[in-house]
Parts: sequence; C-alpha cells; structure tokens
Amino acid sequence: MSNINKVFSASCSVTNLPQGISISSIRSGALLSSAGQCIHLRPYHTFGRSTECHTNLAGADISRIHAIIYWQDDNWYIEDRSKNGVWLNDNKILKEQPHLLHESDKIILSSKTGDAFTMVNDLEPCDVLVSMERNKAAIYLERPVTSVEKTLNLFYENEGWYIIYDDEREESKAIQDGHCICINDSLYRLQSNRIEYQTFENKPTAKSLDDLELRLHVSDNEEEIQLYIKDNKSSSVIEGHRIQSQLYLLLCLARKSIADKNQGFSECHCGWINLDDLSKALGIEPDNTRIRLHRLRTRIRDTVNFSGVDACQLLQLQDGEVRLNTSKVEVIKGTLSETVLGAH
Repeated sequence: MSNINKVFSASCSVTNLPQGISISSIRSGALLSSAGQCIHLRPYHTFGRSTECHTNLAGADISRIHAIIYWQDDNWYIEDRSKNGVWLNDNKILKEQPHLLHESDKIILSSKTGDAFTMVNDLEPCDVLVSMERNKAAIYLERPVTSVEKTLNLFYENEGWYIIYDDEREESKAIQDGHCICINDSLYRLQSNRIEYQTFENKPTAKSLDDLELRLHVSDNEEEIQLYIKDNKSSSVIEGHRIQSQLYLLLCLARKSIADKNQGFSECHCGWINLDDLSKALGIEPDNTRIRLHRLRTRIRDTVNFSGVDACQLLQLQDGEVRLNTSKVEVIKGTLSETVLGAH
C-alpha cells in the first residue's frame, strides 16, 4: 500500500483485562478499551455512533462513522473518518489516510480525555465465538473442525459453520454470523471473519490505471453481478452474494462513466456523481455509501497488485462527488454490451 503514515508506538501496557482473560489467550487482532471491553477486530471494522457500526460508541463528539480499522497485506490499518479526529499514540492522524497499527498502540477517538483503546496484538482476524459475559474468554475456531465441548463440535463447510452434536441428540444445523449458541450454560455469539469474495491465484498488476481493464457481467434482473479485472497477463474475479450491494454501486459508477464518455465529456470530467444523489439512487444514507465504497476499494486492493497507484485513485471520492476513474470499463448485461450509450 502506498502513502502509509507511520506513527511511532508509545510504551503502553495492558493492565485492565477482564478477570479470567489473559493476553496470551487472545488469538486474533483485538483492542482493549479503557473500560475493560475486549473488541475482536473484523477484517473491516467500523467505529461510531451509527447502530450499523461494528463497535457502537456514545458521545456527542463521536461521528456516525468515526474510524475504521481493517486488515490488509498482513497488517492492520486505521483511518480517521470523523469531524473531531483520531489520536494514535498521542499524535493526531491525517484524515482518510491509512496508518499502520502495531501491538501496544494507543488509540483515542475524538476527545483526548475520552475512552482509549489499546492494540492487544496485531494477529490476523479469525472466526471466533465471543462470550456474552465479559469475564469469559472467547473461543477461537479452527477449520475444518473445532471441538467446543464434549459432545459439541463446529464444522466448517461450504463457506459456513455448522453445529454437530456427537451424541446425535439433534441434527446438525448452520450457524450464521451474529447468531448465538449455548455452551456449558453460557451464551456465545459467532463473529465470522471469513473473506467473502473469491479471486484467481494470479493477480493482475497495475503500475498505472491504464494497465487495468474492468468488465462487469450483470444478470438480466441485475441481482447477480461479477467483476472481472485483468491486465495483459492475468485476471481476477470478484463475486459473491454478500457483496452484491458493493458491486451494484460499482455498476452505477461504470454506467455513468460510459454515458459521459459517449456524450463527449473530457476524461477529467467523466463519471462524477454527487454522493447524495448516488445514495438516493441506492436507497441508503451517504455514510453507508462511503462504507460500501471503502469496502469495495479494499476488495480491489486485495485482488490487484498495485504499484505506484492505489484503489483510491481508481474509485475517487472528492468534494462530495465520486466516480470510477477509468475509460477501460465494459458492462455486459445478459449477452449485450452496454458500452454504447443507452444500451441498458
């Protein structure tokens, strides 16, 4: 990743872990709040006042989406998305720029007198059963099978977890992200951190945006979308039912770019859409559009080997407007290409 901002780690000890939990028992990327809450990080983790954030925070100085922490290229990064700022090791970080996180880093959101978060470790995210009781350790799930008690196992198959009872008292059943199960009379919630997209092994490489070609395959009812990205040697595909909302956002941007190009707009003016107008077309709030945009950028970063350019330059957000910044894009709906204006 380019343009990474480095903030040197402060000396910070973790002394307020809940009773019954040790640092060595935490086996995935996690934060510890000054109030003693252990937060297991998802690959893309949001913090803010919005109830849709993964970690919901109170306070008038906290933005709806205040900060994001995400896992990329075997590292954790934090970005400030707020009005009132984020401090990393007592240094205010640059807004909407990635900052590398390390174990023992101290994070403060908004007011420097507010709650602080300490990076307990910088391990990769994993699937975990989080106890609903603060003083009980989480259960970390290993694929394909994790035994959680004498007669109960969790089995991973077909991109999901299943509960299997050894004593055959019940049939196996699927458990989804956010669902709760009872283990030894205690309630645990599944936090599934699997990657929700698929790519080919050989990634395309981009030293400039002109190196990439994008092709969107759209079903006739527009409920299934696949994104193919290629250079002159390799190709990758991003697909999956869980990311259709992100791909539909990209489809809207691609159609606007194609339409503007066919109307003779100059390259620097092609494809721009007001963020509020795009949000209305998608039927969501602007903050949620920003979240989808960032998640899409992250997926593209994981699909393409960027060198000298970045996904932020491909999916541009500037002065309240957003666009897909490439002329090498094609939309195929069913069997027909929409490259010609008005084809859809």
